[in-house]
Amino acid sequence: MKNFEAFLLVILLMFSFGGCSAYYSVATFPSADELFVTTGDGNIQKPYTPIGQIIYSKTGARIPIPILSAIPIEDIDPDVELRTKIYDKVKAMGGDGMINLSLNWQPPTPFPLSLLFGNGGTITVYGTVIKR
Repeated sequence: MKNFEAFLLVILLMFSFGGCSAYYSVATFPSADELFVTTGDGNIQKPYTPIGQIIYSKTGARIPIPILSAIPIEDIDPDVELRTKIYDKVKAMGGDGMINLSLNWQPPTPFPLSLLFGNGGTITVYGTVIKR
């Protein structure tokens, strides 16, 4: 019986401390050899050729009904949008870099507030595509 109580205590401690683990979301940029991305234009060797501008905007989706609006249907994650949409668009335009990157992100509504009025977030990205 003591073994069972000790086992139960260990299991309960594992579950109670399991909620203390942290969640980290880190934005990753591609290597400089693959695609050069910067928020300014002073760190790049000139000459470079500007190819065009990128303006990208996306809004996440949630059901616009109280309580159901807490269900995330399509929430916006800036790292995913950059890697899957923006970088591919830069390469499709024939560029190998993007300067003057401006990223405006409104995160999705967190859980307690999303019960009444939830939104999936919004992202807007501006930048200049260049060829080095």
